[in-house]
Amino acid sequence: MHPFHLFAHQAAERLPGTWAAQPRSYDRRLDQSMDTGRIWTPWDDRPGLASRLRAALLLGADGLLLYLVEHRHRALVCPVVPLDLHEDITDHLPTPPSVAVPLDPVRAAWRITDRVLPHYTAAVADAREAAAYLAARRAHSPAPLPAPLPSPPARTR
Repeated sequence: MHPFHLFAHQAAERLPGTWAAQPRSYDRRLDQSMDTGRIWTPWDDRPGLASRLRAALLLGADGLLLYLVEHRHRALVCPVVPLDLHEDITDHLPTPPSVAVPLDPVRAAWRITDRVLPHYTAAVADAREAAAYLAARRAHSPAPLPAPLPSPPARTR
């Protein structure tokens, strides 16, 4: 196992709750963009992640995801929009922070627990509440009126 992937596993074991590391290796830049496309940032302001060969997804309870990528002798930890949420909702909420952590699993887990998870879990709860509110509002709103039928063409003689 690559040292970065081992680091991700060890950091995940030290996070509160249940977290698992899913190592990622990329042969092509497009492969990495599939993982980085849902990083939770303001609007479309994705962090500039240079093409890296290795990264990891940390999978938490309740659909929480953190993307870890090695960056200049550290790891960059980025919250990911959970799959059950649409970005139209998350774009209108305060963005949880991305942070750089040391490649020491104990210190990294502490920094993630202290600086990322409180903001991330609050933002996910707010987004899920907003999504539930919109769904309930749509369910109780009257059906839209049908579009008017086109009027028949005027007859000419």
